Amino acid sequence: MDIGVISVRGSDYHPNRRLLEAARRRGCRLGLVDPYRTGPGIMQGVLGMGGMENTGPPRVILPRQGAQIGDSSLTVLAQFAAMGIVLVNDVPAISVARNKFLTLQALAGSGLPVPDTFFANSGALVYNAINRLGGYPVVAKKLSGRQGAEVFLLTSRQDAERIVDEHLEPGQGVLLQGFIAPEGRRDLRVMVIGGNVAAAAEFFPKPGDFRSNFHLGGNIRGVSISGDIEKFAADSARAVGLDIAGVDLVVDAAGAPWVIEVNYSPGFRGLEAATGKDVAAEIIDFAMSYI
Repeated sequence: MDIGVISVRGSDYHPNRRLLEAARRRGCRLGLVDPYRTGPGIMQGVLGMGGMENTGPPRVILPRQGAQIGDSSLTVLAQFAAMGIVLVNDVPAISVARNKFLTLQALAGSGLPVPDTFFANSGALVYNAINRLGGYPVVAKKLSGRQGAEVFLLTSRQDAERIVDEHLEPGQGVLLQGFIAPEGRRDLRVMVIGGNVAAAAEFFPKPGDFRSNFHLGGNIRGVSISGDIEKFAADSARAVGLDIAGVDLVVDAAGAPWVIEVNYSPGFRGLEAATGKDVAAEIIDFAMSYI
């Protein structure tokens, strides 16, 4: 196997299917590797990987499990890396990218603009963060949500109490973030591969929803972006340590850009449809550059 895609999904899942098609066109042997059916081991001091007896270990790994990747899957990835196999997005970068606050922490530490944000792991800290953000409305997020899920707009004390009662787990915490009103706002997704922008699109929320995620029914349109936005996106991927990243930015009504999230295994169905670009092929070409 040349490239292994770490995924719990099958070949009918859009990103996996597109990556398989792109690899096949290039004569590259690509396989899906389920991290829960793959077992790291050490025998007589030699590192190995059980569950791959029929194919042998890949030469390059593309981690594609998403933000909710757990410690057991990170252990599998770390074993591949220790065996000398290239990870296109390595364990330290994924460990940051799977946590929204750690991602913002890395971005702000690199001087990139992020919305005012607080981490709270108790009810008292939730209400304190809302006050420090200037009151309602504020946005609340789970730290490892995906595709716009578990993102809430709080407009009242009652909304905040619901978040504390139903979604706040002290061992996990929540993120409270300043609200950027959708009026006059632009929501951009930029795909960065190997430090270069591969595709960019603008998202439009469905009526009545402040979130603009494609998977929540929003519309999407391919766009050309300025050199400044390209640099913001590339610098954001670099700040988190990612080779491949989906960077979500907002340009507010005053024209100021803000980095909202950086995803290490971004979906690209909407991007390909909106831009006509073969994002899957660009990912495979980049991964093959390590073979």
